[in-house]
Amino acid sequence: MLTDQPNRIPIGQLSSHRAAQAFSDYLKSQNISAWTETEQSSFIIYIDDPSTEDFATAQLGDFLNNPSDPKYLEASWQHGASNLSIKSVSSGQSASVGIKQFLKRSGTMTKTLVGLSILVTLVTSFGSNLELTKYLMIADITQYRGGLPELMAGQLWRLVTPIFLHFMIIHILFNMMWLWDLGGNVEKIQSPQFLLFFVISIGIMSNLIQYLSSGPAFGGMSGVVYGLLGYSWIRSRKVQSGYQLPQSIVIFMLAWLVLGYTGVIGAIGNAAHLSGLILGMAYGFAWNIYD
Repeated sequence: MLTDQPNRIPIGQLSSHRAAQAFSDYLKSQNISAWTETEQSSFIIYIDDPSTEDFATAQLGDFLNNPSDPKYLEASWQHGASNLSIKSVSSGQSASVGIKQFLKRSGTMTKTLVGLSILVTLVTSFGSNLELTKYLMIADITQYRGGLPELMAGQLWRLVTPIFLHFMIIHILFNMMWLWDLGGNVEKIQSPQFLLFFVISIGIMSNLIQYLSSGPAFGGMSGVVYGLLGYSWIRSRKVQSGYQLPQSIVIFMLAWLVLGYTGVIGAIGNAAHLSGLILGMAYGFAWNIYD
């Protein structure tokens, strides 16, 4: 660990020491003084020249998108970490390289939310068991006459429970994958309690907005997932936050959001998606200011 640098500018953190060292070596190959320091279970990458901060941050985004690029291995050979391999660099930082790394991305709260979603989906037979499903929707769709009389009668769980309902295999697979990845990252960086607060609050607000847009016949974690995307996206703009979000993920999710409005992929909760994204971004701006 180096402590005698004139400036210590953090540009991001990685969960793998090998990956952090590989990227640090790459910055050195670009004539940027860089080093890593250990903080708890993460490895912070520092530079000492403020004029190179924007470039280094952009390069970190490229690294996260493609950590197995041979240029990082070449840089490691030239600048010290000769024992690195393409496999070791990529396996520590890409959630797609193996099930082991993917499983590590979630904590207890994330696993609980995923497990509860799967359980509710199976017990309600993907929403086809209306005798159960009607008690979990924001209103009883079997006798819906307008308004939210069940909520007025004290059935407040209906504000939250629609997020655990899913109606198709692809529906739950898509949502659970992103909840595991994005939610797990939020839980790891902040806390299980914060993730629970985030999921419940964003879930309630996006559910209400979706209800106002289309009525009570909806369900799914998508609004929360887009909230997590928006939150992580904005938080990643502040280097010291510890958040990193590859631009490719943002582009893909925004493209999926737009595609939903075309009707090509069927009837989905567009209002929940868009409101979740906006609310998540608002949370991100707030936490960037006060955290």
